[in-house]
Amino acid sequence: MVLEAILRGENEESKIAKSTRLSLYEVTTIVERLIMRGLVERKEKKGLLGTKLKLNVTEKGSNELKARRYELEEKWQKMVVLAKQGDKKQFEEMVENNRSWIPAMIFLGIIDMMLWMSMLSMMGMAMHSGMPETSADAGQSDMGEGGYDTGDFGDLGDIGF
Repeated sequence: MVLEAILRGENEESKIAKSTRLSLYEVTTIVERLIMRGLVERKEKKGLLGTKLKLNVTEKGSNELKARRYELEEKWQKMVVLAKQGDKKQFEEMVENNRSWIPAMIFLGIIDMMLWMSMLSMMGMAMHSGMPETSADAGQSDMGEGGYDTGDFGDLGDIGF
């Protein structure tokens, strides 16, 4: 989500925190890891009021985001197919196994919210069953501010994008 936010032009950590609903600390930590992996670069921009540090996605970062977006789109399509087939058990399994990715899918615009709500309704599931638990619900789980999972993100380590 952070990588996508930077690509969208939110090139300051405070702006990224606001749009992703992650804490400033989480965003700063994630940005540092993205920089170390060569996915993002920090550049100085000179203006009338002095210099500012701005974030930019590198070509490597852009390619990584495209690959992750493709994977998430595939997961979404599998969920849609399972819902259309009416396979409640497999659909629930898929939702549960991908619970931490759902906020990223929403942020990236992969999930059609109307279809998502109708799929959950059709399967007899509540909206909260398809979303990660918030720290209030989970007794201080590893969820970030705003209820987004800040845990493991597959082979990206714990980098949110």
